[in-house]
Amino acid sequence: MQKLLRKLLSPQYIFWITFSFILISNTALYIYSRNYPIPRIQSRNGTSGFAPDKAYKFIYFFYYTGYFPLATLNPAPEYSKEGAWKEIKQNGHNLIMEYKHWSRLGENLRIIAYMPDALLNGSPKNPSIKLFNALIFVIALLSILFAFKSIGKPVLGSIIALTVNITPFFIFEVYGRNNIFALLGSAFLIILAVNLKFIYQRDRSFKIKVRHLFIALFSGIFTGFVSEIRNEFAVVLLSAVIIYLLSKTKWSVRLALAVISIAAFIFTKSGIEKCFDYKFEQTYKLVEKYGGHPYTGKRIKGHRFWHPMYCGLADFDTKYGYKPDDWDAYNYAIPVLKKKYGMDLKYDGHKYYLDEYYDKDSLYYKKFDDFDEYEEVMKEKVLGDIKNDPLWYLGILAKRTLRILTQTLPFNYLGWITLVLAVWLWKRKKYAHLILIAASLPLSATPFLINSADYNTYNSFFPVLGFSLIVYFIYIKFMQKFASANEA
Repeated sequence: MQKLLRKLLSPQYIFWITFSFILISNTALYIYSRNYPIPRIQSRNGTSGFAPDKAYKFIYFFYYTGYFPLATLNPAPEYSKEGAWKEIKQNGHNLIMEYKHWSRLGENLRIIAYMPDALLNGSPKNPSIKLFNALIFVIALLSILFAFKSIGKPVLGSIIALTVNITPFFIFEVYGRNNIFALLGSAFLIILAVNLKFIYQRDRSFKIKVRHLFIALFSGIFTGFVSEIRNEFAVVLLSAVIIYLLSKTKWSVRLALAVISIAAFIFTKSGIEKCFDYKFEQTYKLVEKYGGHPYTGKRIKGHRFWHPMYCGLADFDTKYGYKPDDWDAYNYAIPVLKKKYGMDLKYDGHKYYLDEYYDKDSLYYKKFDDFDEYEEVMKEKVLGDIKNDPLWYLGILAKRTLRILTQTLPFNYLGWITLVLAVWLWKRKKYAHLILIAASLPLSATPFLINSADYNTYNSFFPVLGFSLIVYFIYIKFMQKFASANEA
């Protein structure tokens, strides 16, 4: 019996059991999710993220022709490459370049999330991003699993991977709905995996080699890639930078790694944006050529910052009347825009868009987010209140911090336990584990700086790592006692 238990608890056995579990469970979850709903136990609720109710319009032509942003008013197009070109050439009057407000807000790389499912099914009909999420999720879990194995800590890697794999939040966000909120955690795990040796190689004799420079390059490229799916995910780059700056190498090397990753990030984002700008120009010419509805309205690079800041202050503000509804911000801005910028906008007070259009056919409504002046009004309002009453804002940040520590994954109050763990690690000089936790802190940026309501605190990853480390230490202690008992 003892021999069997020793085998079951051996690092090698735990590693391969975890590896098998990841592959089998995620395959089963994906197959199950295609026919049955996944329970919604934990999820982010306050924002749409991918907005599949709008996004699906654009995958038809993107899959068959590569044109983007391009959609059709025809509700039943023929699903084939020939059918798509027939739709363009024979029904050009139905062609549109925006549906509600999905493509104009940037982050256009989101459209590729449909491609794995479309390629698997051979058609973009009834598109889903679950396969995309599942692939990235499994890659992330396996990456962290093998990365910890490579540094001689397969059990810790197994615990982290298993904890994430069975957390209801990730199961639902990956397999339960067409959204991208699991991508932040997956992206972090991938960045953590490729940079793990910088954390655990604490010997100053550790030499930086050319491949380490390529790791920094990859980190920047990858985070640039995911940030063009959702801007919020750019915080993962800070995780890589934290790892580099806290690594046990010369400061010149640390700075070089950080600069390389940041430069690669900027270059990647710029390249993707230029690629989609080119696609927009080509699509515009196509739509114009075949008598469709070219989009002549404003476009931005990604979701705005100050509008979410305004709405987000409603999570704890009881003094200045902030509310979480978008239209509350719009109604505040209307008189200010008119007085300061002479913008007399038509708005009924209860919609996400204006009662004005860019085109004569009223297909492309105007939206507040389109205007830089609106963003400036939001910025002035928020910064003005913070400047005039900093204690009020510090109070909100304090309350958000308490919520981040309390409302955690995989279960509540782990943030407090992780805080105690961090103190213990510091006293025991276990700095590598501390850096592991520190690297995950940027994922808490959204609930701390923008909005902590609607379970945005589930962005945080440090409680998951804290829980995994505690289980790991319990495992080590148990194995030591088990070995001592056998020797006795």
